[in-house]
Amino acid sequence: MTTRTLTLLVTLIGAIASSLAAAKRPNVLFIFTDDQRPDAFSALGNPDIKTPNMDRIINSGFVFNQAYIQGTMTGATCLPSRAMLMSGKGLFRAPLRLDSGVLMPQVFKKAGYKTFATGKWHNGELSFENCFDEAEAVFFGGAARSHVNVPVHQMIAGLMVPYDAGETFSTDMFAAAAIDFIERQSKTEQPFFCYIPFTAPHSPVTPPGKWAAMYDPKKITLPPNHSALRPDLTDKRQSTGGRGGGRGGRGGRGGDAAPVDRAKQQYAAYYGLISHLDHHIGLVLDTLEKTGQAENTIILFATDHGMAMNSHGQSGKQNAYEHTSRVQIFASGAGVPKGSSDALVYLYDIYPTLCGLTGLPIPDEVEGKSLAEVIHGKQAKVRNYLFTAYMDDQRAIRDDRWKLFYRPKEDRAALYDLKNDPHELNDLAAKPENKDRIAKLKVELAKAQQLYGDTPEATARLMRSRGGRPGAAGGRRPAGAGGIVLPNVDAPTLANRVTEKFLAYSKAESGLTKGKFQKIWMQLHAEWARDEKLVGRPDLIQGFAKLLGEQSNQRGDRVVGQADRGGQRRTTDRLAGSIGTSAVIARAFSFASDSDGDREITAAEFQSAAKKWSADGDKNNDGTLSLAEISSVIEGFIKSMPAPRSRRR
Repeated sequence: MTTRTLTLLVTLIGAIASSLAAAKRPNVLFIFTDDQRPDAFSALGNPDIKTPNMDRIINSGFVFNQAYIQGTMTGATCLPSRAMLMSGKGLFRAPLRLDSGVLMPQVFKKAGYKTFATGKWHNGELSFENCFDEAEAVFFGGAARSHVNVPVHQMIAGLMVPYDAGETFSTDMFAAAAIDFIERQSKTEQPFFCYIPFTAPHSPVTPPGKWAAMYDPKKITLPPNHSALRPDLTDKRQSTGGRGGGRGGRGGRGGDAAPVDRAKQQYAAYYGLISHLDHHIGLVLDTLEKTGQAENTIILFATDHGMAMNSHGQSGKQNAYEHTSRVQIFASGAGVPKGSSDALVYLYDIYPTLCGLTGLPIPDEVEGKSLAEVIHGKQAKVRNYLFTAYMDDQRAIRDDRWKLFYRPKEDRAALYDLKNDPHELNDLAAKPENKDRIAKLKVELAKAQQLYGDTPEATARLMRSRGGRPGAAGGRRPAGAGGIVLPNVDAPTLANRVTEKFLAYSKAESGLTKGKFQKIWMQLHAEWARDEKLVGRPDLIQGFAKLLGEQSNQRGDRVVGQADRGGQRRTTDRLAGSIGTSAVIARAFSFASDSDGDREITAAEFQSAAKKWSADGDKNNDGTLSLAEISSVIEGFIKSMPAPRSRRR
């Protein structure tokens, strides 16, 4: 037997052994909901809401009673939540774009699992393509404007391709995609990792059909910390609610109703959307059972973060109160016993936990703690204290009972006894007997900040890079910062002008090969990004101003075009007013290449976009882009810009 034959034989035996080992492992069905409050479950103590299918998992499985998101440095809390979940790292070290390290689905993929996803992915197309073998109905972004006509993608030959989903409601669409995958997998021996991050009950809160009238607002019981019941709990000095949290502005109801009545109407609609979601989760669970795969499948359910909905006068998901920072994590199925735990756990502990439950190795870089031993009763807890951080103005630390809520910019602390006051109604910080307790918790807070990398420099950097603004309450945009007015753009003329300058920059006259076309865009990205490795909207404006021969100031928030040199300046889309040609084309390119909607474009995002542009532009498939083809691509960007008042999150 030759050495080459022996090598091939060993490789073949190894592959067969790996396949056999994988076949014995349980499947994983991971259900993830968006903006669902921790108290919005019937089986967990809320008699007003009906969630029979979520309750199926809870009542037959294991529940973590004290689970949390570690926090956020941006108003789009969904973004860091998913970054932490998929990387297994904490808030200050999780890569927002998931462009480094080994991600959770990749561990399963390497172990021989078929990986599939449908639903929301907020961290860029490239990271998604690296994680999954198959995908259907995937929404890239933070929040769609509607639950119908959602811009979705499917995976074809390893690449994500957009398609028109029509009027199908998002929850129906994602559940149907998962059901189809589960049915197909029942015909194979290969284990699967199926990830379903639903977009419900994220705004707009518009439950369809009968679900819109499912709940009578008069029968809704508001949380005891709701501002309509306890206006004294609202912090008048510094609101950190963010926008959109109450969901009344996007699909909510109320009009001129009294505050309590309006709040009950809001909750009735919110509960209707959750019950509609629950119904479709039930269809997925039923499919597991009908196909005979339920007994060999671990079902893990989690929420991405909580939701204030005017508890403590907060409207969003950017505060350290329990209703916002707490999440739900529960599991059932193969090898998971019935039970519960009060261990202090993070959302990003899910990554190593699923590895532990399926017998897969946990990458060394993962910071989360495996909860497998807790689930099997071999360990009571994995940490003594739990730390949360929100923007630059809130930090919290808690132990098994007490919680310190600290505002560092004001050196102001609140103390809550969560055992006896889970709704945080009574601040006990002023009581003399709690002086030593507060001092001890402050010491533990400082230790946690050091452990997790929370420094003023890191906070400021993350708030800039992740969309937040240092000093702004909850990362909200300043009042009056909307309302830009686009000029009447002659798209073909502007596209031709950009194309001519682009070809001049590349020292070409009539056209470029697709490879050269992509290379020139990457050169421009590197030139515009400089040492930052990122290109923001102001950088794009500066870059296009230079490319088009226009003048701009160093900050990029004013641009003077060729026709504007009489002294009149046009402001860009950073301020109210009209915007110049460089800002128009910069805005168009930003929306065409910023895959995760964080207003900053990495080299990977630009490379992915340029690859797509070259494929779209090469109409005759000759491998070369002519001047007309390049111009057509750019014209398409300009015409497809969203309305100026619509913001991606």
